[in-house]
Amino acid sequence: MSINEKIKDLVLEWDTEGLKSFCQSNLKSNTATASNLLKMIGEVMKYVGDQFEDEEIFLPELIGSAETVKAVIDEVLDPAIRAAGEEKETMGKVVIGTVESDVHSIGKDLVGSFLFSNGFEVYNLGVEVTADQFISKAEEVGADVIGLSSLLTMSMDFQKQVIEELKNRGLRQKYKVIVGGSPTSEDWAEQIGADGWADDAIEAVELIKRIMNEEVKNT
Repeated sequence: MSINEKIKDLVLEWDTEGLKSFCQSNLKSNTATASNLLKMIGEVMKYVGDQFEDEEIFLPELIGSAETVKAVIDEVLDPAIRAAGEEKETMGKVVIGTVESDVHSIGKDLVGSFLFSNGFEVYNLGVEVTADQFISKAEEVGADVIGLSSLLTMSMDFQKQVIEELKNRGLRQKYKVIVGGSPTSEDWAEQIGADGWADDAIEAVELIKRIMNEEVKNT
């Protein structure tokens, strides 16, 4: 069985510990670099995402694979890439999170998984993320896009707060900011001065690709 096939099996089985051990074993034996393994995992997640879009698998299966992949990237591959001084091939860097006072994560995690499978470098900050945490991470990693998720009406204003804080720090033009979540809308995005709104994970990927292409054309 090839490395790609083994990774695919472990991701589809949601075998987080098995995938960690397999990646660590390949790194230790120099069979594959961390960047190679990351690319293979990305290809598997692209396959999983395509299956979900074609309704061949359902949301729980997509989430299970996404959670397995996220844990392995965070705990094994990202540290190995940094330690080796390797460069990730990337379509762009995206910082995402659920805003302050909101603990919903599934939608935001799906966006992260779809972005990763489409070649983006994703920094998923989790839930109840403050404006300062979003901005500090974006500055740290040199992000292109900040994605703000809100699933509660009461938390929507925290999306606005992130944009206001970017303005206060003189950083608003440095980042594209997109928003999403069930209580949000295109009108809301325009109202708070965001660069775009997406209704689901698939739309979020297309939106960010469009934003990044426009940015390249304008430079």
